[in-house]
Amino acid sequence: MSKAILGAHSIVKEEEESRQVREVEKHFAHPNYFNHIVGNDLMLLKLKEPVNTTKSVKWLQLGKIVKDPPDGTKCLVAGWGVTEENHISDVLKSVRVTVIGRHKCNSCEYYNYAPLITSDMVCAGSNGKKAADTCQGDSGGPLLCGFHLVGVTSFGAGCGNIYKPGIYSFLSKRQLKWIKETMKS
Repeated sequence: MSKAILGAHSIVKEEEESRQVREVEKHFAHPNYFNHIVGNDLMLLKLKEPVNTTKSVKWLQLGKIVKDPPDGTKCLVAGWGVTEENHISDVLKSVRVTVIGRHKCNSCEYYNYAPLITSDMVCAGSNGKKAADTCQGDSGGPLLCGFHLVGVTSFGAGCGNIYKPGIYSFLSKRQLKWIKETMKS
């Protein structure tokens, strides 16, 4: 049985006052998901019990339309994934990343169309000076730009490579429609 842990800062310590554990009743994979490189790398979870809003657990409002972040936009990503020490972090980590336009991300200097970065994806990573990226174990984590959920961590080629930045599933109008329709059912 899958479980969701909410309000946790550490995945090791039992933070009783802030941690909420809920069993997952059902998984809803995006119907057009085939492979994260092709896109539609989204999944919704229906929990068996409601979640309590607390200081550590808050609702994130989904917008009617999420604006495509332009090249150079500073965003925040977070997760418990692999760190530069090459081990899973026991505490939640976050880092600021910079959006790299799709045209540039598809150029021969970056991904060279292998894979094709589509309009349902956001490319974001280092600003060219210091490595900033998500890594294995961060998938499904948020891409927040200006306090708005813009995307979800999907994949990358390695970790912290300036020319192979992280790729995020963009919450495009089409993806938001699927999310809202699925949540109603």
